[in-house]
Amino acid sequence: MWVFKGLLFIGLLFVLVYFFVANSGQSVDLNFFGRSYLGINIYWIVAVSFLLGFTVSFTLAALREFRFQRVIAGLKRENAAKDREIADLRTLPLRDVEAAGSETGLRKESASE
Repeated sequence: MWVFKGLLFIGLLFVLVYFFVANSGQSVDLNFFGRSYLGINIYWIVAVSFLLGFTVSFTLAALREFRFQRVIAGLKRENAAKDREIADLRTLPLRDVEAAGSETGLRKESASE
């Protein structure tokens, strides 16, 4: 799978380089929020657009990952608390059960007499 991803990355890199070379003489005028930028090479617009998109998507993904990590940490704490509670219940002395059993045993013996 990593070979396929590597070949795909190299192929896209070659396409991007070809696009930059083929359009190296192209320039455009850009109006951006009321400001005019004249004679900007098109590959700068593509590169800046790519970097802005990458930055926004990376930031959103990082925020989502941090939220998931916080939820996972809370669930781990809850799981550890429940494991401690189960361990405490397993090691709980059985005195009450033995006392109840001995009382019923005495009742059975007295009933049989």
